[in-house]
Amino acid sequence: MAMNGSPRLITRIGLIVAVALFVIARRFLRDPVSGQALFPWLMKLAIGIGIVLLVGGTLLQALRWTRSKGARRKAEGALLLCYGALIGAAAVYFFTTTTGMGWIGLDDLSAKGARKYDVVMTIACALLAACAVIPAILMEATVGEWTTDEDDDAVELRRMREMGVAGLTIALAAGFLMVTCNVAREKNIRKDVSYLRTSQPGDSTRKIVETMSEPVKVLLFFPDLNEVGGEVKGYFQELARQTKGKLVVESHDRFLSASISKQYSVQKDGTVVIVRGADAKAKHTKFEIDTDMDKHRRRDGKLRVLDQTVNTELMKILRDKRKAYLTVGHGEINDPESLPSHQRGQLPDARTQVVKSILTSLNYESKNLGTMDGLASQIPDDATFVMVLGPKKAFDPTELDTLVRYVDGGGKLLVAMDPEGDFRLGPLEGRFGTGLGELRPGEDARIGLVTDDKTFLPQRGNESDRRLALTNQFSSHASTTSLSRGDARNGILLQTAGALTDREFTTPGEKPKRTYVIRTMAEAWLDYDNDFKAGAAEKRDRYNVGAAIEGAKGKHADGSEADGFRAMVFSDQDLFADHMVQTRTGQIFVETNGRSLPVDAVKWLGGEETISGIVNDEKDPEIKQTKREQAAWFTATTIVAPLGMFAVGMLFGRTRRRRPAATAKKETTR
Repeated sequence: MAMNGSPRLITRIGLIVAVALFVIARRFLRDPVSGQALFPWLMKLAIGIGIVLLVGGTLLQALRWTRSKGARRKAEGALLLCYGALIGAAAVYFFTTTTGMGWIGLDDLSAKGARKYDVVMTIACALLAACAVIPAILMEATVGEWTTDEDDDAVELRRMREMGVAGLTIALAAGFLMVTCNVAREKNIRKDVSYLRTSQPGDSTRKIVETMSEPVKVLLFFPDLNEVGGEVKGYFQELARQTKGKLVVESHDRFLSASISKQYSVQKDGTVVIVRGADAKAKHTKFEIDTDMDKHRRRDGKLRVLDQTVNTELMKILRDKRKAYLTVGHGEINDPESLPSHQRGQLPDARTQVVKSILTSLNYESKNLGTMDGLASQIPDDATFVMVLGPKKAFDPTELDTLVRYVDGGGKLLVAMDPEGDFRLGPLEGRFGTGLGELRPGEDARIGLVTDDKTFLPQRGNESDRRLALTNQFSSHASTTSLSRGDARNGILLQTAGALTDREFTTPGEKPKRTYVIRTMAEAWLDYDNDFKAGAAEKRDRYNVGAAIEGAKGKHADGSEADGFRAMVFSDQDLFADHMVQTRTGQIFVETNGRSLPVDAVKWLGGEETISGIVNDEKDPEIKQTKREQAAWFTATTIVAPLGMFAVGMLFGRTRRRRPAATAKKETTR
């Protein structure tokens, strides 16, 4: 094929100049704010020259197409299509002008609407022009000037089309980047996908703010352009958005706002002050957070638990401090020292640091309740509720009678039993309508331990793991709000659990409302003979593990309405006991088997179920790769991936080489 590139070169230059004139007219000869022409005569001249070049080039290409035939006609037709697309881009450009918008009835748009319309149409014009100009230039450079009319140039036609596809690919890639940049500019949304993530406002925190009758103001004392300050401010702005204006966020410099700093005793940067109310009776609380972002990138960084911190501080100004009494003297998990030394050696060492930490965060003061503290006579009047956590020894009858009187008087009681211990509810069973084990006439309750060979936690690698039963069967009761919403995906562990069964109510008058809030999975059974196997007399069923009981409302001596009692009974003490958890990467932390259960149970007992919900944290386990994993990743990225790409390229090239040969063979056969 003979080629003469000069006429094609002149056409390409005219094409580029036309596009350049349109760009100059739009970018440099028009006010970006008002859209009006800065130099009307110069703008008209530039657009006029561009139109002449564009229309002239299109007509010339159309003439070439009509005079050609065969493979040449196909090539010229592809080029003519590009010129037509460029004419379409010019038409789109016209509809961004005042005259064009008037033609389609959009000349009365608001300033915001006109701006959005202009952005969309400009992107469409630029994308269409790029998809026309770049393939046209590459194809014209390939075609040159045809000097033969013979239709035997399929190889050159294929090369021309490949160049056109390559040009279109470049144009679309550039268009994608252009659209991406515009979206990033218009939607300035920041996403942190690094190891450090700041916790977001949780349901419980939002509900606390919404519960407050007075406005809440947050004062942030951070240096300008501080990264930690930006994260904290973003958290509170999101909380303000969720609470629809009940929370106001203010940023201050502790030196420029010296009077405010003095009022709230702010002495260092990174202080957050939360104020409830605006008069002399306003309450406030504060906490400090380090302004060095590197410290928050650690596993124990405070930004990860920002929602928990704010939740705790809000509780301090929501109400006055309350008191929670925990019984002692019977080998409870909160008082293991009360057991004889020989028994302590036979039993696992349990603690309640997590539960006590929860009580502190909810603005409760934990106090011991022993025989000398009123357990054998009368529960203190300032008790918000009483907790009996896993006693190994039985209570004296006088102590149980004290709890019965406390419940009858509208008290709040939580009992977590150890099925292997000696404690039983006794007369409280009639008040609650439930008890531990299966009750048979004339016999002691028959107690078996929950066992499950289908859903359990493999730990020791033998049949004893079946005793570590898992469950996600939670009711929608207020005392299990977070469990039913969040932890239902993972479930909770029943480490040494019995079963709660119904008892006759002995409460005079209206019967209390009893709700079983936690059950086992359907495949579980009660193992009575301790062989970890489901015997013929051991039925698989859903067994009750936790119950919430609410007594009927009564009357005070003066005739006013009195709240009924509230109680929670569990057949597994480990739902509230500390457990050391070690991740696969070796990290150790403490939690209870009940996960979020202790938090919501305390809130329900205290009558604060309206603020129940999930409290967010971002204490994700740090990922540490072993040497073997690092070697595997190195091999995959440096050897396997390049070889894979090479193989795909070779296969693609081989396929393309075979295609012309197959076409030629087909033509020969004809």
